Amino acid sequence: MLRAVGASVTGPGHLEVNEGCQDAHLVKGWRGGWIAAVADGLGSRTHSAQGAQVAVRSAQAVVREWESTSAWRTLPARDVATEIYRRWLQKVPWSDKSVAATTLLLAICDVDGYTRVWQIGDGLIASLVNGQIKILTPERGGFGNETRALGVDTAWSAWHSADLVLGNADDTLLLMTDGISDDIPQDLIEGFVCAVRGEFKKRSRRGARKWLQRELTNWATPGHSDDKTLAAIFVDRRNS
Repeated sequence: MLRAVGASVTGPGHLEVNEGCQDAHLVKGWRGGWIAAVADGLGSRTHSAQGAQVAVRSAQAVVREWESTSAWRTLPARDVATEIYRRWLQKVPWSDKSVAATTLLLAICDVDGYTRVWQIGDGLIASLVNGQIKILTPERGGFGNETRALGVDTAWSAWHSADLVLGNADDTLLLMTDGISDDIPQDLIEGFVCAVRGEFKKRSRRGARKWLQRELTNWATPGHSDDKTLAAIFVDRRNS
C-alpha cells in the first residue's frame, strides 16, 4: 500500500518578526496513488507566500485534470512543467509575477508505484528504492546566487525531472525545502532518509504526520531560522 504525508512549519526567523510561513505543501490521494507538492517562496519577494500556495495548488490541479493515471507516462515532462507554469501565471493576481516567485518540487505516483518528479529551484528530492539511496536533485551549476523559480526563470533548462518506481517494502520518496536540506551535510543525507523512513514505518499515516510536524517544529540544528517543509510518499506493507 502506498501512503503519503507532509508538513510545513514556520521558521524561528519568521516567528521572531511575526511573519507567516513562506513554504507550502499539498499531499493528496489520486486514484490509488498520490500527488505531493512542496514550494518555498523566495524570501525577498513581497508575495512569495501566496506564490508558493498557488504553485502547489496549480500542480495538483493540472494532474487531477488528466483522464487517466497513466497520462504522465506518455506526456513529456517538459509539457507537464509548461502547463503547471501556465496555470501558476494565470492564478497569480499581480501583473509582475516575480513578486510571488517560488520554488516547486512535485511528485506524481500512480497506483502501481510508477513515479515522476519535477523540480525548479532549491530544495532536495531523495529516494530510497531497493535499499539504495539516490539524490534526484542535480548538483547546482552556474553562479551560487543564480535564481531558479517560478516567476523568475521561464526556461525548461531551469527544471529537472526523473522517473522511479516505488514497489518494494521500505521504498520512500522525500521532497524537502532548503530549510531542511541545507542543514543536512551531503554525507548524512542517506542516514536522514533512512531515519525518516524508519519513523514512518512505526506509525499510522496520521501518526507519521504528527511525528513529522513535531520534528520540524523542534528542529535539532542550532541557530536554524528558515521555514521547513517535507512531503513523503512511501510503501507500507504492514496491511498488505
